[in-house]
Amino acid sequence: MAESLLGRALIGYEPIVNRDGNALAMRTTVVLHDRSANQAALYRALSALVPGGGSTIAIRCTAPFDDALLQVDPVDALWIEVPASLAATPQGQDLLGALHRHGFGMALSGPPADALPDELLAAFRISVIHVDEDRRVTAAVPHDPALVHRRTIPFAQEGVHTAAAMRACFARGAAAVVGWPMDDILRSGRKAGASPDHVTIIRLMAMIERGDDALAMETLIRRDPVLAYRLLRYINSPGFGLTTEVQSFRHAVMMLGYSRLERWLALLLTTSSKDSAMRPVMIASFRRGLLLEQLIDTGQDEHVRDEVFILGVFSLLDRLLDQPFEQLFETLHVPDRVRETLVERRGPYVPYLRLLEAIEQGPGKALLRAVHACSISLEHCNRAVLRALSAPDLVAV
Repeated sequence: MAESLLGRALIGYEPIVNRDGNALAMRTTVVLHDRSANQAALYRALSALVPGGGSTIAIRCTAPFDDALLQVDPVDALWIEVPASLAATPQGQDLLGALHRHGFGMALSGPPADALPDELLAAFRISVIHVDEDRRVTAAVPHDPALVHRRTIPFAQEGVHTAAAMRACFARGAAAVVGWPMDDILRSGRKAGASPDHVTIIRLMAMIERGDDALAMETLIRRDPVLAYRLLRYINSPGFGLTTEVQSFRHAVMMLGYSRLERWLALLLTTSSKDSAMRPVMIASFRRGLLLEQLIDTGQDEHVRDEVFILGVFSLLDRLLDQPFEQLFETLHVPDRVRETLVERRGPYVPYLRLLEAIEQGPGKALLRAVHACSISLEHCNRAVLRALSAPDLVAV
């Protein structure tokens, strides 16, 4: 059932991000081309691919809710997004109360028309409210945080497209926003230029002090595209006199040695970014690398896996550093297929990069066309998305 259902679905995702820049959950929107499927069938299909230990996934789908869900074992890493209209009826409230007692994590979608019963409030981890439906958007926001009214259920605001709107949401007491105004944040930070994440550098220096192995350090470096880019550029600079270029983060750590790596990281601390608004952008780059690893069949070829991961991680680098890829790669040699994909938009990886971009935009005709252009099945695409979203390494740094 899991295979057949995922083969008849389109899945897109967007993060639910708190004010610290960390993802509370990944909101996964599912459009089913199977009208006979209910929420129980969808939950079974997704739970088989979400082992836990990584990001929480909030499932949004219009498939019908019924008591068949009570025959399904809940998974901690999966939330169900419930429309407010279901919570407005006595029958719906009875079902939601039973699901809560059964152990399902739930999110409430939209503001309820009337106050919910007190005993039902604890059933929801968060509510998702569009800014156009928020009755307090037009109200004056007091400057004293203690005076800001807070809803009983923590709420996330969707429909946020600018950094100013995001700040206003948090001022109104929002626990998080859905998506992240990436373009606006990047534009506002371009004067200073994007820098490696401050926390990542400190954690790497602590790992050096403990003598952790290079594999563990590579896992952390992979999360920060700016740091990864600067590390490869540094190790491949003429001063090192290497006869072959290093294109693996683990190899770079081993070639530098812990003493020289620690010294280089200490210098980076003076320019590292403490801006939590940049963290979701860096994590989005990391997630792109994971997803391309899953979308492209690399077989057992470790070189190809490294190559497509670098492609995903560097795919937002031009926006992070506000420089065209051609200029960025003048000082850093990347694999030929990575360069031709990002600089020239040609080569075998281009359809997969377009597919990745379509997945981030959400399920629709563009996503379906992008899947077909890669000559892969919807089943393969959806499994890749779920594996990438539930990867343990995706937990925010």
